[in-house]
Amino acid sequence: IVKNIIDELPEKQRSCLQLRDIEGKSYKEIADILSITEDQVKVNIFRARQAVKTKFEQLDQYGL
Repeated sequence: IVKNIIDELPEKQRSCLQLRDIEGKSYKEIADILSITEDQVKVNIFRARQAVKTKFEQLDQYGL
């Protein structure tokens, strides 16, 4: 379920989240890979985690 939720995220958020949480890359490494600033990486990861949490809670609450 979580993988499906992650797959639905916008591209930048999904990439940042996967590189950080799945591959264990540092913020600097992610910034270099995606050609964005470290601050943008942090914002994208924060937004992605919030979206995953919210969507998962909605699914869990409604039992879908």
